[in-house]
Amino acid sequence: GKGVALTPRGQRYASDVRKALTVLGDAVGRNAGTGVGGSFAVSCTPGFASLFLCTHIGEFRQMYPDVALHILTPRRLDDVSNPDADAFIAFGVGNWPNRAAELLCEISFTPLCSPTLLNKVGGFSKPADVLRANLLHLGDTEDWARWLALSKVENPDTEGGIFFSDMNLVFSAAIAGQG
Repeated sequence: GKGVALTPRGQRYASDVRKALTVLGDAVGRNAGTGVGGSFAVSCTPGFASLFLCTHIGEFRQMYPDVALHILTPRRLDDVSNPDADAFIAFGVGNWPNRAAELLCEISFTPLCSPTLLNKVGGFSKPADVLRANLLHLGDTEDWARWLALSKVENPDTEGGIFFSDMNLVFSAAIAGQG
């Protein structure tokens, strides 16, 4: 039969997953005798929870079978304010007052679209061509503005498009050919 192997990108992702699970496990271990009482609550965005935690939760459960895991989802990407959370996984630069922050992984973005949209707009031959489609934004226009600037697109208008508060919705809209 044919074997299955991770790509270099997949290997980096798997390494990041292991690191995140280790950080969560270490936090449980450090706090087990200080009021956690066999439960651990982690706050993260719905997109991160569904696309990352839910696909790797079994690994955590194997490592810590007696820990009742609670996954909480805030409304903002950088919200670290829920008093019920033992740990937060948030997107940002990590300068939250009264919080210790550890970088889990660097995030890089690349434009993606569905074949439906690609056919609808006649393809993309240069970076500026993405401006012919609806731009799908997560929160604000910063990611598109940064990507277009790095791609040397002069004076791009990134203010239009569709804005979402959750990455799952961005993915769903892209898959549906909306941008």
